[in-house]
Amino acid sequence: MLLNTLFVPIHYLLLQRTTQQAVLTIILLCSISGITLAGMQHYQAPLGNVNWQTSSKKLHCTLSHDIPLYGTVTFTQTAGRKLEFRLTAKRQASRNRDRAHLRSLPPEWKHQADVVDLGEVPIHKGNTPFQLQEDLSRRMLVELQKGMFPTFSYRDWADARDEVTVVLPGINIKPVLDEFIACLANLPVYKFSDFKDSLLHFAFGKSTLNKKSRKRLDELVRYIKTDPQLKYIDITGHTDDIGQRRSNDKLSQQRSQAVKNYLIAKGVSPQLFKLKALGERSPKASNRTDKGRAQNRRAMVRLVK
Repeated sequence: MLLNTLFVPIHYLLLQRTTQQAVLTIILLCSISGITLAGMQHYQAPLGNVNWQTSSKKLHCTLSHDIPLYGTVTFTQTAGRKLEFRLTAKRQASRNRDRAHLRSLPPEWKHQADVVDLGEVPIHKGNTPFQLQEDLSRRMLVELQKGMFPTFSYRDWADARDEVTVVLPGINIKPVLDEFIACLANLPVYKFSDFKDSLLHFAFGKSTLNKKSRKRLDELVRYIKTDPQLKYIDITGHTDDIGQRRSNDKLSQQRSQAVKNYLIAKGVSPQLFKLKALGERSPKASNRTDKGRAQNRRAMVRLVK
């Protein structure tokens, strides 16, 4: 009965308003009345139960929202990487098909606000159909901060008969959004060039890491954990030329291994390492002076992407 009584007003609204405004009105009517129109699937948290959440850590910031029956939206940024948006769905997109339209729609109580067309976005196969890069992710945050409702619309993945709308409501968000933006502002900026090569020095005849070397490796660990494109870590141990060559080969190997062991203890994957031991065969400076020999007692840590 309710569906029949709504049909005429909705049809009238479609004639009187722009298409985008009419779609929003239908969405709101369906949300209030608790019905689903034939040919239309609408996913949105009830306006009285919108719950945005944020997680602020030293190297990672997250802003998320659960959409009942559909999935979870997440804005996230890790130190050294760019902001990104992901929408994880409970049901997999069966294939990469077509594209979705993304619009920022005003709620019914914002009569003077205009619809903002954010363009088309690709639909990815699997449980994360929507993955947006930094520029569009930041635009969506601005729209949410304005109290707008960013909305994805597309044909359903089953047989394309239904129009699907997925809504991010820009309400109950300001306190957590302020916290999320503050977290983003405080993320350290890591550059690959600053961590690509690390030179560590050792005392004569020793493979023990000194305080300066441990500090550098701690910085290196923080960077490594932010760079998913890292292929491997090359560690090469060296010595001066004092002593027998066989002993120096063994000592240089121990120095490489000491660096590897320290990084693994800090949480770096053991699968990332390639170790070399060159002993005295590749001096950096002259072995005729104490200063030169000190420079040769070293390990070079190189990150490879």
